[in-house]
Amino acid sequence: MAEETTKTPDEQLLEDILNELDMTLADESMQKKIKDIMQRGKARIEKIGGKQLDFAENQQARELLFSYCRYGRSNAIEQFEHDFSSQLTGFALDEALATLESGAENESKV
Repeated sequence: MAEETTKTPDEQLLEDILNELDMTLADESMQKKIKDIMQRGKARIEKIGGKQLDFAENQQARELLFSYCRYGRSNAIEQFEHDFSSQLTGFALDEALATLESGAENESKV
C-alpha cells in the first residue's frame, strides 16, 4: 500500500489553480511559472485585504487569486486590477469590516 503524502496548503492551492486553468498535465517549468504567479497574486491580494489570508477558507480571496493566475498565465497581470477593480474594492471593504467587527467582539469580551 502506497504511503499517502500530506500536501502543504500552498501545494494544494497550486494543484487547485492548475486544475482551474485546465493544466493537469503541466510540466515542471509551467508549474514553477504558475507557482510564481500564485505567490505574487497571494501577496497582492493579502495587501489589498490588509492581512494574511487563508485561501482555502476565504472564497472571495480564492476566486480573486484564481483570476489573477489566469491573467498571469496570459501575460496580462496589468489588466487584472483594471478588470477586477470593483471586486477588489469590495473585497478590501469586506476584509476591513470583518477586522473591525472582530476587534469590537474582542473588546466586548474584556
